[in-house]
Amino acid sequence: MNKTEFIKVRCTLEEKQRIKSKAECTGRKFSDYCREILLNGTIAAVPKMTDNEREAIAILQHTGRFYGQVSNLIKVKDERWVHITKTLSLCAKEAFKRFYDPHFRVDDEIYKVLNMTRNDRKM
Repeated sequence: MNKTEFIKVRCTLEEKQRIKSKAECTGRKFSDYCREILLNGTIAAVPKMTDNEREAIAILQHTGRFYGQVSNLIKVKDERWVHITKTLSLCAKEAFKRFYDPHFRVDDEIYKVLNMTRNDRKM
């Protein structure tokens, strides 16, 4: 839905900074935060992702892209899909370990299989 209407609210610079800070803490954009607080009175906070969570999500996204290729292999009855699917499931398992344990380090072999570099964490 297009948002075309504006609501102007007067406040001090300090109040504006406090509101922006609260919006950042909840992981929302400033306007989304203000809109939700005015409509509902409460905000569901979404904590910022940690580095280990970002890394895990990047691995899972990369893994997901390969499943499209697996689908094509199944369509043409290429039996390699079984081995590839097993490998991808192991990669996903490692990513979930990383997501839940900040001390767990994903093996370099996982990055090699997925054709990723360790700093491939663009979110």
